[in-house]
Amino acid sequence: MKNSRFISFPRTAPILTMGLVLLLAGCATNVNTYERADAQATPSYVADKRVITDNTLAGTFRVVSINQATVSGNLLKVQATVENLKNKLRTLNYKFEWVDQNGMAVDSPNETWKSIMLQGRETTTISTVAVSPRAVDFRLKFRE
Repeated sequence: MKNSRFISFPRTAPILTMGLVLLLAGCATNVNTYERADAQATPSYVADKRVITDNTLAGTFRVVSINQATVSGNLLKVQATVENLKNKLRTLNYKFEWVDQNGMAVDSPNETWKSIMLQGRETTTISTVAVSPRAVDFRLKFRE
């Protein structure tokens, strides 16, 4: 009699498989958001100019709005609301750059690429504060 080769699965295999499917399905969920219908906040929105060089990236993440405030007396704070346009978890790399009134770059230690993860259809805010009162403008850059 020849040796037969059978793959034997433990009795818990169907349960483990089902658990794995549920886990993976849970990772692809979208985010529901609830907020006050009559907002009390009065943001100071910034009109922005968009330079798109990567259409795929632009189709994945969207800047919903940008607003600014002055903090600590004379430092500019910028906050951008960004949205993941896809139905699955995505990582966004971003950085803010500061510019003085002459259009010159203002060196800042927080001008490094940062990463955030957004669930499908999730909206979140990213922000930074200028390290110098010379900073009067900013650039927000994305890469995937």
